[in-house]
Amino acid sequence: MKFYKCCFFFYFLFTSLALAKDTSFSFNGSSNLLYGYSDVSSPYEALNKNNNYVGTIRLNSSVEHDFNDNYRFSLYFDLMAGSGLELQNYTNGSWGKEIYGVFETPFGQFVAGESLNAAAQLQAETPAYGPLGINNSSIVDFIKNPNWQRRNHGYTSFQTLNSTAMNTDGVAPKISYYSPQFANTIFAFSYVPDTYSRTGLINKFAHYARKDAYIAALYNETDLGFADLVTSLGYGIYQKNDKDLTASLALYRGNWSLGASYRKTYVDGNDYSITHNSQNIKLPDFFDNYREGQAWSAGIGYRFGPLKTSLSYFESQADNTRNKDEIIMFANDFQINKYLNLYAIAAHVNFRGIDSSFYDNNKGYAFVTGFGINF
Repeated sequence: MKFYKCCFFFYFLFTSLALAKDTSFSFNGSSNLLYGYSDVSSPYEALNKNNNYVGTIRLNSSVEHDFNDNYRFSLYFDLMAGSGLELQNYTNGSWGKEIYGVFETPFGQFVAGESLNAAAQLQAETPAYGPLGINNSSIVDFIKNPNWQRRNHGYTSFQTLNSTAMNTDGVAPKISYYSPQFANTIFAFSYVPDTYSRTGLINKFAHYARKDAYIAALYNETDLGFADLVTSLGYGIYQKNDKDLTASLALYRGNWSLGASYRKTYVDGNDYSITHNSQNIKLPDFFDNYREGQAWSAGIGYRFGPLKTSLSYFESQADNTRNKDEIIMFANDFQINKYLNLYAIAAHVNFRGIDSSFYDNNKGYAFVTGFGINF
């Protein structure tokens, strides 16, 4: 009942505000329906399905009020849901919501609510077209990764990083500030009072799950003459958890784009150590191994009329164990019209676990096709 009450409350709030002067209302959404065939190496066939079906939907609504030419407040309310997902990483499991407000002023932009932190928001893009992505990739819906697990009843284990973006806290409620652009540079800061979110990497039963975090980011755009360059840096202090460093760049020239990013996490002497041996079923061995590791991604993309195509690579590994992930993805996104997209994606993965057991490893190919609907 809470879900429906929340929906009705925001529907009537947005409708009433949209009737006010200098206030506008918008609503849009998208849905993806995908089929994937996976072909894994023989040792892992018993633990994988060859045919997988995934459906997702996202609904976005907002209301914006202009106080004058310099001040604007916007409120966003987004809903999302999915079926056939390997990782139940919405804020409420198989479905989720994000509610946040944005206040724009001549002195910068202030954001409060359920949103990504400043470092993740300002990360330069690694080209990976289509619905799966290369960072926090949904390819695991078709070939599961034993290193990344999140199911119902609080079971969460990330033995490696799943993204080069700083996603430890996911969309946990936070306050962020983004400075005006000066010399083509933006400085941003986020404060997270409670870092746990199902959209992040933290197990809610971890000792540090309810600690706070401080995140800073820099973003720069430079015209090189022959191309446009975007760079970003991020640094996060997750109390009693870890320290997080990110760096990324993207180069744009005509229809071509090239991007790369890197992330490093480490535990210092004041943080809790990684859980090596646990007697708690909700905190399995090495469930927080992501806290000491690194990841990098790179990709190249090309746009030609309605077709976008990209070749991208992702790799992450733990510093102290053999856990490692590799994803190579060739993705194509063809826009039929403004309402319909067609996808064709091929990927190769190699997921290596804590030991050589076939339960902790996976390797093979996935071929995914489907369509997206925009409204």
